[in-house]
Amino acid sequence: MRLLLLNLRRKPLRTVLTTLGVAVALLLFCFLEAVVTSFNAGVNMSDASRLVVQHKESLAFQQPKSYGPLIAQTDGVTGVVGVSWFGGLSQEPDAHGEKREEFFAQFATDLEKYLQLYPEVQLPADQRAELLSDRMGCMLGAKIADRLGKKIGDRLVLHSTIWTQTNGSSVWEFNVRALYTTDSPTFDQTMMFFHFARFDEARRFARGTTSLYFVGVSDPSRNMEVATAIDARFANSPFETRTMTEKAFNLQIVGMLGNFQLLLRSIGSAIVLTMLLVAANTMMMSARERTREMGILKAIGFTDGHVFLLLIGEAMALSLLGAVVGVGLAWLLANVLHINPIPDFFTVFFLPLESILAAFGLAALTGLISGIVPAVTGMRLKATEALRSV
Repeated sequence: MRLLLLNLRRKPLRTVLTTLGVAVALLLFCFLEAVVTSFNAGVNMSDASRLVVQHKESLAFQQPKSYGPLIAQTDGVTGVVGVSWFGGLSQEPDAHGEKREEFFAQFATDLEKYLQLYPEVQLPADQRAELLSDRMGCMLGAKIADRLGKKIGDRLVLHSTIWTQTNGSSVWEFNVRALYTTDSPTFDQTMMFFHFARFDEARRFARGTTSLYFVGVSDPSRNMEVATAIDARFANSPFETRTMTEKAFNLQIVGMLGNFQLLLRSIGSAIVLTMLLVAANTMMMSARERTREMGILKAIGFTDGHVFLLLIGEAMALSLLGAVVGVGLAWLLANVLHINPIPDFFTVFFLPLESILAAFGLAALTGLISGIVPAVTGMRLKATEALRSV
């Protein structure tokens, strides 16, 4: 071990630059993994005991509000709640008094039924009571409330890009009555929910319809049976349905953005390959410079195995040291300081444990691969040949 450390200190600048190269590569790898996790947040938060019912043709088409009670009658269904996409922009002034628009997800729903169907949403009892009793009330996720600078009792103004009121205005006002949190790291805390009854009464068109139905199922193993029964109930009607698991629905949403996961994985692979080439080049240079020293070591009693382990250990030490720096920095930024580069787009941004372990695994693999050639060369080196130039 002492000899390994001395070898690393032989060329301190090269050691530092190689370590930084590995660290930067793994930092970028971890960032891409956090982005992939953000894209898949909806998929990861999915519950196997929930289904989603949408119009058979497209998400853009509405479904009758009367479908809710009919879906609830299906055998195996434990709860149903309709949800309508609002599509609004906040109209809040910034610190200079100028209008600042923020986009985030907003949904009109039966709040009491939604809270029953989604136990992940945590609300204090007093906030829940205030929310359900105020027709103008809304519930904000803790993260979006912080971004908007809103607290309980504040007024929130939204300009809807879809829905106009009966008076012709597209500006809707709400009272912030609840701020929800969750213990789930993948559950979106940048959403807003408000009363469907108020929304349906005030909008100018499409009254009595809703975008989606979220359905609770008593036994997840019967998901396909329940989904088939729901779709059969509305077959050949003017509003046919397509029912799927919550996970399949969220995968459908992610698929609309294209195969970003493949793109990001490809970039990550290129980064890892670059890291491997940098480490391999360093180890080859280091091994060539120490040919005579390896001959001396063998002459004084070091075995081929000792030389092999020395060179492999040096490569592994460089890679793992870079991993500690790069992955540690990524973990600090994403999981401790909670820095989100694009909060409007990445509703959830964190580095999962699986990605951290994968990064260290890649570092170890890089050290092994980059050190294997010089280590084998050093192991096969004859002491007499190495000492000819001494």
